[in-house]
Amino acid sequence: MLIYAVEIFGPTELIVQLMSREEESKASEALKREIGLLDIVFVSFGGQSPFLSVLSYGVYAFVLAEGFAPIAIALGTLIVLINGLVIYELSSRFTKAGGYMTYAYYTLSETLGFQTGWLYVFYAVLYGSAYVIAVSLVLGPLFNIDPLVFTTLVLAVASTLLMLGIRPTTKYAMVASTLEAGIMAFLAIGLLYKTGWHFYNPFAVSVPAGTLSQAIIFGAGIPTGYGSITPVSGEVKNAKRNVPLAIIIVILLGGGLAAFDTYAIADYLYYKHLTDLGNIGVIDIVSHEFGIITKAIAVFAALNDGILATMAFMLAASRTIYALAYYGFFPEKFKVVKPGKGPIYGIALALAGSALAVYSLTIEMGASQAFATLGYLSMLAGFLVHVVANLSLLRISAKKWRKRLTQIGLAVAGTVMTLIIAVDSIGSTPSSYVIAFLLWMLAGYFYIEAKGISEEMKEEREGL
Repeated sequence: MLIYAVEIFGPTELIVQLMSREEESKASEALKREIGLLDIVFVSFGGQSPFLSVLSYGVYAFVLAEGFAPIAIALGTLIVLINGLVIYELSSRFTKAGGYMTYAYYTLSETLGFQTGWLYVFYAVLYGSAYVIAVSLVLGPLFNIDPLVFTTLVLAVASTLLMLGIRPTTKYAMVASTLEAGIMAFLAIGLLYKTGWHFYNPFAVSVPAGTLSQAIIFGAGIPTGYGSITPVSGEVKNAKRNVPLAIIIVILLGGGLAAFDTYAIADYLYYKHLTDLGNIGVIDIVSHEFGIITKAIAVFAALNDGILATMAFMLAASRTIYALAYYGFFPEKFKVVKPGKGPIYGIALALAGSALAVYSLTIEMGASQAFATLGYLSMLAGFLVHVVANLSLLRISAKKWRKRLTQIGLAVAGTVMTLIIAVDSIGSTPSSYVIAFLLWMLAGYFYIEAKGISEEMKEEREGL
């Protein structure tokens, strides 16, 4: 078998960068490459939950930085873009299903590959679940309905589409994401029109450095949906081109649209001499200016965001589960692929995990606290996954460092910035969340150790 490999630290230590055609064909024999660039762009863009992100991260950025918030979001997008460029480099080398797990498996070690996949499933399921609950937080007060009604609706629609297969899922995402982007652009232009095209200067707003850094962190929380792209690489046509390109498009589109909407909102507030967005609310502003259509817009955008986020991250989680099974870490059942449906057992497991997290936490602690809990836990896992990805690129580039200074710079910059954000965030994270996260890490460690011992005992019995 022809294997393309590069030497990293010595003749005995090889790292697979580009799999042979034979190996890649074997790896993807059950998953067909049937989706294109636009498919993954719109699935991932929808996974950002753009409308809900502006209502949450964008509002918090404005509360902290006021009129400088659009610039803070742009700077946050730049930070995300640096990490995105790391994944750009890795995804151009590895085109198999599994994404982050695959990078670590081939560049660092098999054990770190498992741990990365284990963490990514945790991240994707909880991150998608957080947006399911976010729907109920936005729409529940609007209609005075039990939050679980909206939760159940979102999960039901998303689950149906996912079980139908990746083609129906991507087609829904393409239509729904296009409509949502159009609505957000319409609202921003509409608010600017209401001010008589009054454009304020965001650079004239003075913001303390400490407060600005917090606003940038919230800004960086908006264009993060790109992480759902790489795990489905095994089903993307011309993945070496389309996956990296989709990552850059999604980051710039999500961050750019959020900054534009936030600027329009801030412009309106300054024009109307309103400053307390935290108490006023974006929905109230739009309702005042556009009337009865607000509820329809809010209902569609919020429900749509919840469905899209669930689909994007359950797709990513299920493909990572598939990869974990393919490499022998999970039971073989999870690498079974039904024609036209995908890895249905992986999809079912991801959806079951999401439903368990959403319903148990909402019933136990209420929607608001459940959202915060899932957000914090997924944040911790996401930070570590990105650090591993940065280290993967660093190791690939280390041997021929003279020719790969750009890649090394990206890896180092991405690692440093991710760790800074992580430390800043963990400092304000409740200890119970940190403990829960560490317990998940320990569970993964004990699982893989127990599996290794079991396999050794089996080999010993067979050798007798």
